[in-house]
Amino acid sequence: MEKSTHTNQNPQMPPSNNKSSTTVGAIIILFGVFLLLNNLDLGFLFPDWLFSFPMILIIIGLVIGINSKFEKKSALVLLTIGGIFLLRKIFHDFNPFQVLFPAIAIVIGIYIINRNRKVPTIPTPPENTNPPHPTDEFDWDRRVVDLTDGTEENNRNSSHANAGYTGTQEQFQYAENYLKIDAIFGNSKKIILSKNFLGGTITNIFGSSVINLLQADITQPVVIDSFQLFGSIKIIVPPHWVVTPSVSSIFGDVDDRRIMINHPYDDSKKLYLTGTSLFGTVTIKNS
Repeated sequence: MEKSTHTNQNPQMPPSNNKSSTTVGAIIILFGVFLLLNNLDLGFLFPDWLFSFPMILIIIGLVIGINSKFEKKSALVLLTIGGIFLLRKIFHDFNPFQVLFPAIAIVIGIYIINRNRKVPTIPTPPENTNPPHPTDEFDWDRRVVDLTDGTEENNRNSSHANAGYTGTQEQFQYAENYLKIDAIFGNSKKIILSKNFLGGTITNIFGSSVINLLQADITQPVVIDSFQLFGSIKIIVPPHWVVTPSVSSIFGDVDDRRIMINHPYDDSKKLYLTGTSLFGTVTIKNS
């Protein structure tokens, strides 16, 4: 009986990264077709800006946006940067720097507003609304306050406070066990201490992030999804974890620097790295 129970406990696999692979493949195919037509002197059939680098950024942004229903902020960033420099390509008198920095400020402001709405609130323990009364018979508070009139109100406030606290307990655990990093023109360093780590998301735009998981633990397969544009990510994992990188890298690098160990890996500790890296580097270490 114990053997059958053990075999039935198959961990639920995280979602695969087929969309990212399809995105990269479609972009490379389109780029190759346009480049082939241009080399065969058939480029006159298309405008010059169609073969430009800003158009590649726009295509990547559109594909990522369509796959994620434009929920990923990376699509908006790529479309904005590509569109600004494409206007420079079409209209030669257009100065992209007059629009680039205000556009970046607007995008960052919108992103900060939306991010604050999604961050789970960390609850605070309810105050003790019914403190024990001192046994001193000369307690002036007991002689003044009518306990009969306040009992019902105190019980009602206490029940409301306890209900609010238990309702946000899941949010507290979610914020404690979930990783969320957004590094825009900056650096971020995190040491994860959770013993029930659930994965998370990393976004680097001209920034870098360092994630230390040496003191963390996982009880199921987890996923860390990342997007970076001109950034770098370093993830330090325990030596016995099984790490499967599946990051789509465009003009970037995924560097696995883990040191070989003598003891075997623990198959129950699986970490999947997914996402997209444009002109960025993802480094994996175990020490």
